[in-house]
Amino acid sequence: MRQGTRLLLTGFLWVVFAVRGGFLLAQETQRLGDGNDGNRSPYAHWIDLLDEKGVKIRATDKNPQPFSTRKTCGECHDYETISKGWHFATAAPSDPAGRPAQPWVLRDSRTRTQIPISSRGWKGTFTPEQLGLSSMDLLNLIGSHIPGGGYGEMEADPKDPQQMVRRQISGNFEINCMTCHNGDPRQDSNMAALQATRQNYRWVAAASSGLAVVNGTASALSDFFDPEFDEGIKTTYNDGIFNKEGQVFLDITSRCPPTRCYFCHSSQDLNISESEEWTRDEDVHLSAGLICADCHRHGKDHRISRGFQKDDSARASLTCEGCHLRDAAAAVPENGRLGAPRPAHWGIPTIHFEKLTCTACHSGTWPKEQVGQWRTSRIHKIGLHGKHSLDLRQPHVYGPVFLKGEDGKIGPYRLFWPAYWGVIKEDRVAPLHPTMVLKSAAAILDQNQEKENDWLSLTEEQIAAVLKRLSSEETEAVYIAGGRMYRQSENGLKSCLHPAAEPYAWAMAHDVRVGEQSLGARSCDDCHTTNSPFFFGTVMADSPVSGQSRFVEMVQLQGIRRLYIWFFNFSFLFRPWMKAISLAACGLAALVVLTYVLKAVAVLSRRALEDKT
Repeated sequence: MRQGTRLLLTGFLWVVFAVRGGFLLAQETQRLGDGNDGNRSPYAHWIDLLDEKGVKIRATDKNPQPFSTRKTCGECHDYETISKGWHFATAAPSDPAGRPAQPWVLRDSRTRTQIPISSRGWKGTFTPEQLGLSSMDLLNLIGSHIPGGGYGEMEADPKDPQQMVRRQISGNFEINCMTCHNGDPRQDSNMAALQATRQNYRWVAAASSGLAVVNGTASALSDFFDPEFDEGIKTTYNDGIFNKEGQVFLDITSRCPPTRCYFCHSSQDLNISESEEWTRDEDVHLSAGLICADCHRHGKDHRISRGFQKDDSARASLTCEGCHLRDAAAAVPENGRLGAPRPAHWGIPTIHFEKLTCTACHSGTWPKEQVGQWRTSRIHKIGLHGKHSLDLRQPHVYGPVFLKGEDGKIGPYRLFWPAYWGVIKEDRVAPLHPTMVLKSAAAILDQNQEKENDWLSLTEEQIAAVLKRLSSEETEAVYIAGGRMYRQSENGLKSCLHPAAEPYAWAMAHDVRVGEQSLGARSCDDCHTTNSPFFFGTVMADSPVSGQSRFVEMVQLQGIRRLYIWFFNFSFLFRPWMKAISLAACGLAALVVLTYVLKAVAVLSRRALEDKT
């Protein structure tokens, strides 16, 4: 009996020690993987590839599975913490919305729709839930230009069996760590986009990493496809990538090269033909040898610093002012970070720094009389090559447009004008998904197939007919386009300005120009003339409604009275005269003072002589 008790106690202690040892080992692994002990040499990533069940993938596997970043990278790195990063997370109620940024866009040419979408609740955007978009719907819309996570790992709605089946076939779109951190030149973002387009979410990381070839299309597979037993999508790992221990080398870098960022963060100036793209200059910081990650840094949480954030000293030090205008008289000099020069700004009144952002003068293309059009990677899907390349022209994105931000400072923005059908409730407009509109009014909308400025044209008669179909006794339907809201009245179709029809705008910071090419470098006339594009440049409010496109002046969007700024700028014509007159007046005053001083000296001298005598 005593021997049995002793054996039982010994076994219990062994279990305790094993659990404790495993816990300490896990802690140590976590520390080594995610911590920073101060050594700046890179860690050589000879690692096991694990599938989504945590099973090690070997070169001898007959039907190898794609590797899972959650399991493979998550062996050492805190995947859950990383998943809360800005690039991956859907907005939680506790997360700050931050400054409005570039949205996703739900577009549909038949219904003349372009709706800005964001889960962050930015003014002028709508959440996927408001539009009735499931996670799969959203991935079909944006999957080509996201690094996974967020909606890609959201559980399917159990009330939608079809969605659950398709998610089981496609798998989860896990965070593709390779998108940014793979230093191998074979890393292919275009391939990742192709896999996402095919709904091959489980295979994105493997196919784009340069380690494997993936064949098959999940979206074409039957609802009865079983990934456990049926052959539908095949993963073939390249010869020679596994060593004798079954490990694979990954060229992982923490300093992600700009080429990784460019796939999702490029923009194309449509004022420059494709044959002249080589003439565009790169951002001055990149030309000087910096990379995006030098300013856009982050910790374990992957909440990347953005150039306007000043919520703590570390992030504030990575803003424009943080590098270029820090306190040079501090105990430890703060300016000159990363070799940044301290600008003198000679002759520029300090009010400019109170009213303008740094980017107003230094970023983007030079302002023109008519604001030009742009295409961006995320909105227009540029960067896709081969058979799945696209040539999207809508929505028409305009920039740079100089607007007032939430901080009251004027800076450069890009914008587009939303267009959608919706219902109005308490003066708020709720958009309708294009499929809902087509169910009721497809025949009316398809009547006119003529194009006008890339839009399928829309007549006021069509709008009135569609609104009649969409309205009911309880709800009033409206149409938003070109900065105006169209609604039915007793006297027929009416249009008016409405907050819901205002353009959606987001700040732009790049490409930054050198100081000699900034606004004001030549003279005040760069901005302060009676026809200056900075104030009087025009932005097209484009609309599918026939004959309703119009031009809006910058001052109107800035909320500045046109007459006031015109007279203010007009005064600059006389400022050289004012300077000359002022200098002459000062000289004359100095001469008068000098005359009286000399007279006083003469009088005092005579008195002094008289006193001596």
